[in-house]
Amino acid sequence: MTLSTILQTKWNRRLQTRRLRLARLCAVCLAGAVSLAGVVLLITGCASKPVAAVMGTDGVQQVKVIVKHGYSPSVIVAQAGKPLKIEFYRDEDANAESCAKDLIIPSENVQIPLPAHESQIVEIKPQAAGTDVEFQCGMHMMKGKISFK
Repeated sequence: MTLSTILQTKWNRRLQTRRLRLARLCAVCLAGAVSLAGVVLLITGCASKPVAAVMGTDGVQQVKVIVKHGYSPSVIVAQAGKPLKIEFYRDEDANAESCAKDLIIPSENVQIPLPAHESQIVEIKPQAAGTDVEFQCGMHMMKGKISFK
């Protein structure tokens, strides 16, 4: 074997090792990106379509929100100038590790517990058109919004 053949063989082995390391790094990065995307979807919930609140016979708008790994619906459209009642129903086991155990609506000074398999009614006072009222879990991870039009 000549010196150039030996050097070429060593070079090919190093190149192969580097390619293998690069492939492993790419696989780890891809797995991390997929995991991160999953966590983001779990926290924020899949983007739900806005749901319009229904006007009751008493002139109060009403809507029901199911709380289970997020809020469904997470976006509520309500009529401006009219009060709104939201029924939050937590559809999770009492022993489940979940940040959905509490509900916070900062602009309305609301901070209430959401017991498992129970409903809590929250009343939102009439708001001006263009106002958004946000609600979230106790850990500020799950979020939703009410848009007054």
